[in-house]
Amino acid sequence: MGVFLRNQNTRLYWADLNGWIAGVEQAFDFSSVPRAARFAFDEKVPDAEIVVRCDLLEQEVAVPLLPQWCDAHEPRSTAN
Repeated sequence: MGVFLRNQNTRLYWADLNGWIAGVEQAFDFSSVPRAARFAFDEKVPDAEIVVRCDLLEQEVAVPLLPQWCDAHEPRSTAN
C-alpha cells in the first residue's frame, strides 16, 4: 500500500521539498494517512489531498485532507 499527497488542482504528486511530479512512481510514499496529513498541515502543502493506492484495488482512493487524521492541533513531539 502507498500513501501519497496530491495537489487537487494540478493532479501532481508530492515528490520532496523540491516540488511536485506527474507520476506516482516517483512520489514520496508517506506509508500512513496520519503521516501524510501531519506533513501536509505542518508544511502548509497547498490544495493537498491524500491518495491511497493498493495492489488489491483497481483504483486509487483520494480523500480530502482532514485535521483529525493527524491531531493537527497537537505538537509534533514532546520533550521530557
